Amino acid sequence: MNDKLLYLLFFLMPYCGWAQTREMTANEQARFQKSLQQLVEIKTVSADFVQYKHLSFMKKPVESTGKLYVKHPDKLSWAYTAPFQYKMVFKDNKIYIDDQGKKQTITIGNSKQFEKISTLISSSLRGGKYDEKEFAVSYLKQGNADMVRLIPKLAGAKKYIKEIVLLFSPTDKHVEEVKLVEPSNDYTRFVIKNRKVNTTIDESIFNL
Repeated sequence: MNDKLLYLLFFLMPYCGWAQTREMTANEQARFQKSLQQLVEIKTVSADFVQYKHLSFMKKPVESTGKLYVKHPDKLSWAYTAPFQYKMVFKDNKIYIDDQGKKQTITIGNSKQFEKISTLISSSLRGGKYDEKEFAVSYLKQGNADMVRLIPKLAGAKKYIKEIVLLFSPTDKHVEEVKLVEPSNDYTRFVIKNRKVNTTIDESIFNL
């Protein structure tokens, strides 16, 4: 299995010094889950992202940027544009990779691990429920914002990920930040910007 690919896939699933948090009450959790139902109507998403990689041995995070495109039901393009180029396209039950000119194709059906990850990605972007057989799920509040913490239960996932935390916009309930914590406690934070929903996305975006 391509460890680099598996690691990057977990980044996809939208906490920078987030302040103290608390668990949602039962009523808050019910309202939050109801509010996510609107995301099921999303057919396309395009956005910019900024990635901040925090490493224990570095004073400042490593920053990179890129673009994200999603087209329901089964197309996703995740592309780093600076300071390096790395693109992954999910479509036709396959993952197409372009690592600075080096291309490869992986059939998702051949890997249950990739299949579960792609399901999580789709669920996060479109307001779906999280599989509590795969993750220990906590619903939290940070000020007016809603948060979901996912702790993997599967041994294969635990090798790469300690927890995933998603921060949702208090206004439109879209995922706007993601924090990915590694077993070493190094972490990566993604900030999603300039989101456009249900606009036309050219099919060429999903080609390498």
